[in-house]
Amino acid sequence: MKQVYIIGMGPGSRKCLTQQASEAIEHADVIIGSKRLLEAYSNTDKKLFFAVTARDIYDIINKEKALIYAVLMSGDTGFYSGTKKLTEQLYKAQEESVIKKYDINILPGISSVIYLASKIGQPWEMAAMVSLHGKKQNYIPLVLTNEWTYFLTQGDVSHICKRLCESGLGGADIWIGENLSYDNEKILSGHVSEYSEYEAAGLTVMAVHNHYPQAAVMTGLPDESFIRADIPMTKREIRASVVSRLSPAKDAIVYDIGAGTGSVSVELAMHALYGTVYAVERMKEGCELIAQNARKFGLDNIDIINASAADVIEKLPAADSVFIGGSGGELEKIMDIVLKKNPGVHIVITAVTLETLNDSVRLMEDKKVDVIDIVQIAVTQIKKRGRYHMLAANNPVFIIEGRGNR
Repeated sequence: MKQVYIIGMGPGSRKCLTQQASEAIEHADVIIGSKRLLEAYSNTDKKLFFAVTARDIYDIINKEKALIYAVLMSGDTGFYSGTKKLTEQLYKAQEESVIKKYDINILPGISSVIYLASKIGQPWEMAAMVSLHGKKQNYIPLVLTNEWTYFLTQGDVSHICKRLCESGLGGADIWIGENLSYDNEKILSGHVSEYSEYEAAGLTVMAVHNHYPQAAVMTGLPDESFIRADIPMTKREIRASVVSRLSPAKDAIVYDIGAGTGSVSVELAMHALYGTVYAVERMKEGCELIAQNARKFGLDNIDIINASAADVIEKLPAADSVFIGGSGGELEKIMDIVLKKNPGVHIVITAVTLETLNDSVRLMEDKKVDVIDIVQIAVTQIKKRGRYHMLAANNPVFIIEGRGNR
């Protein structure tokens, strides 16, 4: 049976290795890792293999005849690490084998985030964590609503700081750690606005201290908080009901069809921070407003599509949830496509006419969609006119909610 040690190497220097990790590497026959991590062992008599993907690492372990393997992972094995995919690969092979092939041992390390936190003398247990290594993540809402946020970056500090400044966070405190734990380690500090043009090293960690974090409001934002122009917008009370009904998961795929100004897209994207909201809108002016509102709220997970929904959603990933605020007369075609892609999709439709209400209910029933709820919301606002307070009624809106059968 082969022994596999998956080892968290800390921020980089061998001085940050745990004793347990050092001993595992010393006893290993084979060492596998990235070029940066292997450099420290270039003079050893052990076999060294450069590999970073789970598939490549597994292939080496599977093909080699050695008994003890040390797989080097940067930072900590449980923090934005390749450990998860590798262990899944190893356990899958284990299940498919008649005999036990691997003895898997995971040895944690010191994350560069924890290292930086200790260097600046700050706790990290309540902090938000952002990794921008090879992927996008919505960090503006996290920084706005948390006192402390730590970033693993690819050196794109200036871009991050510019985005933070655009969102009113230029006065927040910032620490930038470069080449942490190495001889050329450098830690800078100041305000976010001071580093909007800073060229950072590739191995960079950031800490941002927002002294005035906001409450996390994801549903029922005031209408005035959106950029509007003359494009129709789903009003606050209706929007709150729609979004609370859909309540997408953090990693959900959501369609907002007939997205208008993007007010619903924004609130859905705040819920699905690690997913994607596809805002489909036929009017070019509407798409421009959606882009402006997405940027205003610091949301990078809204994908804006300027087209008729029936022409484009076939090409999109299957949706977990769909909001239809305007179908352009193609409601049946839209429903056919979303149900084909995901028979269990969650659908919410708004209607201001009896005809749309009737079509929505009929189509759901015809297509075996469970109609969960049908409500009418009539909102009347009280507005001051001179010395008097007058009632101003908005048009009643029907909300039809359904879920497909898998």
